[in-house]
Amino acid sequence: MTQIPNTATIMAIRRARPQRARIPVYVWASFVWLGVVVAMVLLQPILPLPDPAVSDYAAVRTPPFTVWGHPLGTDALGRDLLSRTVAGAGVSLSVGVGSTLIALIIGMAMGTAAGYFGGVWDRLVGWFNDILLAFPTIVALIALTTFLGPSLGTLILGMGVVAIPLVSRLARSSAMGYAQRDFVQAAKAMGSNSARILWREMVPNVMLVVMPFALTMIALAISAEGALSFLGLGVPPPQASWGGLMNEGRADLNRLPYIVFVPATAMCLTLLAISFVADWVNQRTDTRESRA
Repeated sequence: MTQIPNTATIMAIRRARPQRARIPVYVWASFVWLGVVVAMVLLQPILPLPDPAVSDYAAVRTPPFTVWGHPLGTDALGRDLLSRTVAGAGVSLSVGVGSTLIALIIGMAMGTAAGYFGGVWDRLVGWFNDILLAFPTIVALIALTTFLGPSLGTLILGMGVVAIPLVSRLARSSAMGYAQRDFVQAAKAMGSNSARILWREMVPNVMLVVMPFALTMIALAISAEGALSFLGLGVPPPQASWGGLMNEGRADLNRLPYIVFVPATAMCLTLLAISFVADWVNQRTDTRESRA
């Protein structure tokens, strides 16, 4: 005879089932904002936006929401602020993503290998990281930009290099813990070589720890690019970037604050969205083993 479970048993079974984690509203909003920014950057050539480098001398210094053709206004040369902000987003995101990829690829390789092999390789990687960390970040970026000349490639290379030791140290500390885990020891016992263990066992697990930090690095790189461009050491004009747009509007800040406010708002919202997403990814990938 089949026994019918009572209400208490049914409720206990439901509570024991794994609940699907709900994505908070602010994280959804962050994904939407980042999606809109990326879509506008990719679709800028076909969007009905004015050329960001062409001046409209009939609408110089037009405030936002006063002219249909320039919804966010124009700057001191009559260039459309919306199209220039979208163009600046492309440059700023390129710097953030490009520099993070450089730091992620090199830093992950060095740190994971150092944590797995230890010994001489660990000491060499440690010395390399200490040498890079000995230079102040902003000073190193300014020196590199002055030596190579301000350009998009220089910014990506410089920010990627200065971030390598940060990724390397995080990957090393995580790899040292995973190197002693049962699944790595089992792979060794089965005769797997070091390259296979690193690629199949170590890198995927270390990536879960490094990924939230990599998202934060994108935000930090965008912020650093904005600071350098605001100082005139970033991407040279007429190429637009968020920091460069704020630098161009600095002279008219008292009379026309919207010239600085428009790109500054876009940058702040993007940095905030990336931070929210990075925090959510960190919560989703933070296992009990990584918290221990």
